[in-house]
Amino acid sequence: MDVSDLPPDSVQWWTVVRRQLQFYLRTWRFVGLLLFILAVSFATLGFQIAYHNSGASGVGNYLYGAVESVATFGVIIGAFMGGDAIAMDFGTGTGYYVLVLPVRRIVLLLGRYTAAFLATFALALVYYAMVLTGATWFYGISSIPWSDLVASLGITALFVLAVLAAAFLFSAFFRSPAISIVVTILILFLAFDIVDGVLSVTSIEPWFSLLYAGQASALVFQGQPHLTVTHLMAGGRSITISAWTPYIWEGIAIMLGYIVVCLALSAVIYEAKESKG
Repeated sequence: MDVSDLPPDSVQWWTVVRRQLQFYLRTWRFVGLLLFILAVSFATLGFQIAYHNSGASGVGNYLYGAVESVATFGVIIGAFMGGDAIAMDFGTGTGYYVLVLPVRRIVLLLGRYTAAFLATFALALVYYAMVLTGATWFYGISSIPWSDLVASLGITALFVLAVLAAAFLFSAFFRSPAISIVVTILILFLAFDIVDGVLSVTSIEPWFSLLYAGQASALVFQGQPHLTVTHLMAGGRSITISAWTPYIWEGIAIMLGYIVVCLALSAVIYEAKESKG
């Protein structure tokens, strides 16, 4: 086939996007995660309504507390959506059918990245809708800070892109899709959470942590001190606990760094990797 007979990259990219979205639906991955988000959201909101307690002293405080969970949900969902995006071509039979097609690997990667973002951000919008429902129930729709809500959604979109870029990078190192997803969750969620906790007693800011940067989505509703120091006594010794909160611009900068670096490395590894039986 002559190269000139092939459709342009933009058409191939959109085809990959559609096929990947169909894959998420066909494997029930999207539906399963949607049910998970709805179950958690309805349980939380139902508990608050049943006890007539929003757990907050104002709409800003309520939105801050609710959106603070976006980082956790974003990491888990992003791991499932992008944790096997590259590994599936090398650990399953998919690669034998996909990699032989006259489609550049960078087009495949960007198509899957776009599809993963669309699916993940759609789930994030469902969560935001539930949060907005709770805020309206307790404080009235007129009290909603719409400009802050839009800003939070924008930062969340950036956070999703960063999580997926990291997930794609981890996926590039493995041939087993299942192992790739598990490792992605362990690193992005458990490892970063543990490291953040350890650094709290060493007075070192966890500027490299995506979970740390993800707090920026909630900070637009209610600012927090960049550093809060608490002194505790344990066994006759004084222990200093440092609670760090990123500046909003700092969180955005960290996310952009992850997107650029991780996506670039993913592309390089994907181009160089060979499919083996």
